[in-house]
Amino acid sequence: MRLTEVIRRPLITEKTTVLREDGRTMVFEVAADANKVEIRQAIESLLGSKVATIRTAVAHGKVK
Repeated sequence: MRLTEVIRRPLITEKTTVLREDGRTMVFEVAADANKVEIRQAIESLLGSKVATIRTAVAHGKVK
């Protein structure tokens, strides 16, 4: 998987804006089949910064 396929886009919501205020947290939408190692490598190579930890979550849409 290419690095640009792993990271889809930055996720900007009210909740992520509060998380980003500390200056150390960034939130991205990533490919569903990407693991933490691939995410770490993609962020470090594309952004050029050291990654301390990675937390992932699967968020399903609301059923209507």
